[in-house]
Formats: sequence, structure tokens, C-alpha cells
Amino acid sequence: MSAHDKGAGAPKKAAGRTSPLRTPGLGSGQVAFVGEAVERDLLVQILCWPTISVAWSMLSEAALAMRNVREGLSMSSAVESSSWLQQVAPQLSRPLERELGAAESTLATLVGRLPVRFAVAIVEHEADAQQTSAALTSRALFSGCLAAYDSFLKTSNQAAFRVMVVPNRDDAQNEQRLAVYNELLPHLDGAKRLSAIELAFWPEARLPLPMEVAQLAAAAVLRHLRDPTQGNPLFDVVRDNLASPSRFHVGTKLKSVRSRH
Repeated sequence: MSAHDKGAGAPKKAAGRTSPLRTPGLGSGQVAFVGEAVERDLLVQILCWPTISVAWSMLSEAALAMRNVREGLSMSSAVESSSWLQQVAPQLSRPLERELGAAESTLATLVGRLPVRFAVAIVEHEADAQQTSAALTSRALFSGCLAAYDSFLKTSNQAAFRVMVVPNRDDAQNEQRLAVYNELLPHLDGAKRLSAIELAFWPEARLPLPMEVAQLAAAAVLRHLRDPTQGNPLFDVVRDNLASPSRFHVGTKLKSVRSRH
């Protein structure tokens, strides 16, 4: 993985564990990234993984080309107000900050050309169930994404990636998510295929470009759930590259936490 792929740091496991990206022989094609989007009662988690070993290098090259093409254009007009794209993917959207009207379709084209696939898990809380266990929520999100990824593995004859990198939270939340993940993994239908996947947390504020792609995908899905009639080219790309049996339907609100896939 190149320095640009990695951003400003290296992922880490929970306290007391060494960084999995320092594992000898680990290539960028063996690393997947998780994106998250939350709005009141809805939580969306996206798992994004490469289907070929050079996928993340291709992303870096495409992002660099986009910056080079727009470097001169960026001086020709005033900066528009901040958008949701800049909030969730500041590096990828920065070259487009003076042409935000076309930014979403431009990023959708960039992501759509990448050899990646997505899995989605959606959890909905009842308005009066905001104290639902964080562990149950984490379990629902992880199981939804990993079930779809396992289905992809069964039909693609590919080996599982080795590291799943998730957004960093505080130490207590990271320990809780790691505990849920380690308890869940042996009980999944595809446990034999998935058992070697390690969970890691990205510690830096600046996200790596692949995680920005995952964050864009999660935000696009959440925007679709809130307003399915709104034009949403990034959502279209996620839908076209979605691993079965992932689904975007939320259904009825629940008192308990449930994964929708």
C-alpha cells in the first residue's frame, strides 16, 4: 500500500495488539475498508473490498489524475459552500470544490471504474429505543456485511482479505467492537472462510483514500434511504457493485436492533 493510500498513519487493533498492516507480506489488495453513516435512528455500514490486488493503487492514480486535471481550473472561480461530499471525503472532493454541481457525478464515475465491491448493513432504532445496546448494533452491522462478503467468496473463488479497517472511536468503543467481532466471527455461516480476517482501527483524523470511498458509499446509501427520489449517482454505483444478499430496504422500525440485508 502506497503512502498516499495509507494517509497519515497506520491502522491499529485495540490496545495491546500490533498493527496488522505491519504484518510481513500483507499487500494492499488484502485490506478492506468500512464506512459508516449515522442520522438519528438510521445507521449504515458499508464494507468495501478490492477484487484485484492493485485496486487501491488504481484509486491513488485516479485521484492524482483528477487533481492534476483540475489544478488550473481551481483558480478560475470562487469556492462554493461546503457540501456533504467534502465532509465525508475531503481528499477526494477537494479538487472539485469549485465545481460542486458536478462533483457527485465525477466521484461516482471515479468509484464506478474501481475494481471493488460493496456490502451494506442497515440498522434502524425505534425513536424510543435510543439506549439499545451498542454491542447489539455492532453485531448487526458486522454480521450483515460479512454475510454478504461470504456469499461473494463462495461464488468468486477468491481468498478472503486479511484485514478489515474500520473508523476509529475512543478506546472503550474500540474494545467493545473488537469483543463483539471476535465473539461473532466463529458463529457466522462462513466462519472457516472468514476466520483469518483481523479487525483494525484507523487512528488518524485524515482517512486513507479507500476509506473515503467507503464513507462516500455509506453516506450515499443513507441519503437514498432518507429520500429515494433524489438523484444519487454514488448510490447508483454502490447498487451496481453490491454483493448479494445485501439490500437497501429498511422496513418497519423496531424496538430491538436488527440488521437489514
